[in-house]
Amino acid sequence: MRKFHKMVYFLALSFIIIPAMAIAGQYKVIRVIDGDTILIRYNGKYEKVRLICVNPPKSVHPDKKQNMTMAEVAFRYTQKQLTGKYVDLEFESWIRGRHGVLLAYVFVDGKNINLDLVRKGLSPYYIKYGRSQKYDADFRAAQKQARKEKLNIWDDRERTKK
Repeated sequence: MRKFHKMVYFLALSFIIIPAMAIAGQYKVIRVIDGDTILIRYNGKYEKVRLICVNPPKSVHPDKKQNMTMAEVAFRYTQKQLTGKYVDLEFESWIRGRHGVLLAYVFVDGKNINLDLVRKGLSPYYIKYGRSQKYDADFRAAQKQARKEKLNIWDDRERTKK
């Protein structure tokens, strides 16, 4: 009887802990909306996923001064990496943002696309809503290297085109 209680306790505890770790299964990318937002089929319905810790330039921004040619480059890169592919989602301690959109790291073939956008200079490490709990050091190193190499958004000539 004691073993039974331990097993029930362990199972109950695992139902609490496992969702917090939250690595979801494979999901097919239906469409890339922009450089940091995709549409997938998730739990039987279409859902937008916002790639966390990145904020590539937007191609259509309400403030025309913020529109950059790099927006198209970031969009095309994300599109090439993810369209039609099956991806893994990894969540932080939160799963959805204020507007109900899923917030996740997106992996394809084991590659963290969020981190890759920063590594390629297509996005800064975006910490407005907090630093990455899991990959902070990786994001900081990737951004430092991209800035040093003046890749894409960090190229001074690109920034003066606005």
